[in-house]
Amino acid sequence: MTYPSRPWPSYLDVIKSLGERRGQLDASEGFLTETGFANAHGLTELGSAVFRAVFIEGDETAKRTALRKGLMRSPLVLAICQALFGVPNATKANAEAALRYQALSVGLTDRTLGTLLTMMAEAQIITYKRGIIYVLDSPFAEGEVPRSVFISRETPFSNVLWLTRVLRECDGHIYWLDKHFQASGFEALADAAEGSRINVIRILSLKLDGNSSPRVRKKYQSLQQELAHKGIDLQWRFIDSKLIRDTHDRWIIGEISARNVPDVGTIMSGNHSEISLSDHASKLNQTFDDYWKQGTPV
Repeated sequence: MTYPSRPWPSYLDVIKSLGERRGQLDASEGFLTETGFANAHGLTELGSAVFRAVFIEGDETAKRTALRKGLMRSPLVLAICQALFGVPNATKANAEAALRYQALSVGLTDRTLGTLLTMMAEAQIITYKRGIIYVLDSPFAEGEVPRSVFISRETPFSNVLWLTRVLRECDGHIYWLDKHFQASGFEALADAAEGSRINVIRILSLKLDGNSSPRVRKKYQSLQQELAHKGIDLQWRFIDSKLIRDTHDRWIIGEISARNVPDVGTIMSGNHSEISLSDHASKLNQTFDDYWKQGTPV
């Protein structure tokens, strides 16, 4: 995670240079790449939108919208929003504590944090006046799930809400690979499943004492029956641990999207973890299919 090393107007100079094809992105400009404004090839679509808004059209609204969209991709920004939304009289010290709690302290200084907060204020994500921070919108208000979402014990409701939004992000199908899947995951599936968007849900896990009792099986069958009325086929299979020993991560996979997720128990308990976007949905779909064929129906 990269903190801004300069104020936003200075980054605009870099965007202007790239947009006018007068230079290349310096390898040290990690903040611009992590927020999606530029890459090794030059400006991204988002960066180009900023260039047009600022240097061609003079559109302040479009400039602010693009800056906001980029910043909301940053795990640093998201961590601050998640921790401080609704907190009265939050200060820079509170923001620093939240970032350190989420193990985001590399590169964190008084100056870099101040620069980040000033950018967030310019994008109208927060107000930052006289040292007081007020988060203007819930982090859930954004149309897309951010690339990274932090799970913590301080946000038990939000943890489940993020899981539900990740499930809703899937199109066509939901493939859920979680070796230690628990029945509490059924509730998120029930909230997220829409027959207009998906028609298949497949869960693959190990068979454990905590997820193979008659009580858990009854919950599964009840949800299976309910989703069938929505045109959704829910199937759950167990797989032998020896057949899946080379896979350690957990995944929620749609036809064109995928997320690396903690196991259900970690999300529900709020133990420090992260939900992150994967760029390998196609490969993960194939991997899941291969494992699925080796599973045993519950």
